[in-house]
Amino acid sequence: MNVFRLGLFLLITTVVSAQVPLQPLNAAVLRGSKARFNCSTTQPPSVMTWTVNGRLVITILEASGVLNSTDRFSATNFTTPGDYRWELVISNVQRDDAGEVTCQVLGGAPRIATLSVQERGSVGIIGGNQTKTEGAQTEFQCRAVGWFPEPSVSWSVNGVAYSCNTSSVTQGNLFNSNCTLAVTAVKNSYVQCLVKIPALSTPDSSTVFLTVEKLAKIDQTVLIAVTVAFSAAALLFLIIYGIVFFCKRRKKKSSYQEELRRARIQSQNRTPATENVRGRDNRGYRDRHDGHTNGVWHTNHSNKHQMPDGFFDGHRNHTHMTTV
Repeated sequence: MNVFRLGLFLLITTVVSAQVPLQPLNAAVLRGSKARFNCSTTQPPSVMTWTVNGRLVITILEASGVLNSTDRFSATNFTTPGDYRWELVISNVQRDDAGEVTCQVLGGAPRIATLSVQERGSVGIIGGNQTKTEGAQTEFQCRAVGWFPEPSVSWSVNGVAYSCNTSSVTQGNLFNSNCTLAVTAVKNSYVQCLVKIPALSTPDSSTVFLTVEKLAKIDQTVLIAVTVAFSAAALLFLIIYGIVFFCKRRKKKSSYQEELRRARIQSQNRTPATENVRGRDNRGYRDRHDGHTNGVWHTNHSNKHQMPDGFFDGHRNHTHMTTV
């Protein structure tokens, strides 16, 4: 008989234990927030207890309800037909609350969940907004200070995710992390640094703006006008240079000719004046009878003029004139 009762008790205990789920089995919350755990059975529990890290915080009796409730530890009844469920609420969670949270129904095995208490720090992008010319390289540095556990840091540019290598150091029991993003300035963009720990459903972020200045593009008409103006200026310079060069050369040549003229005049002044030689009569031959000149012989350099034949016939004397 005693053996039968013992076997029945073990069977009931096993069934009850199998039907006491605890949710969630792992909870991560921020320090100072609330943590919630639910424990339920298919049969009305005569006694249900809650412990945090082995410390009894709540006792629930089927007959009288919740015992020893406090501001930080309380329980709420969410029982429905066929589902006897109680929720443990831990308010203003502290770091020493982290660890095991246990729900146990009298006659059943304990159900254990894990509580992680995390710290939310600050996040910022050093240097703030930036303005760069198109195509320039730029860097953004993100700093996450005072986090626990070590945070995950990433970047987003216009909604596109970018990973980075994070370096972290500890300060007490907190982490300070840094992450650098290098990008090429292509267009105006918003840049976000995202910091995530398990206790956050969405990451904390810091946002700055990158303003990209376009490189000045010269209009084709302006380019042509500048080219023509430059060419005209160059041509004008060459013309002026040619005129100046020609004038200098001409002046130099005139000076040279003037020097030659002066030298010629001076040379002539030093040479004795020559006498003009005029033709004179050669009276070596005269007519012995009448004293008249019957014939003339003219000589002028190489030109000779001869009188007609027979002009000197007979025994006549004649006069010979030579012109020099």
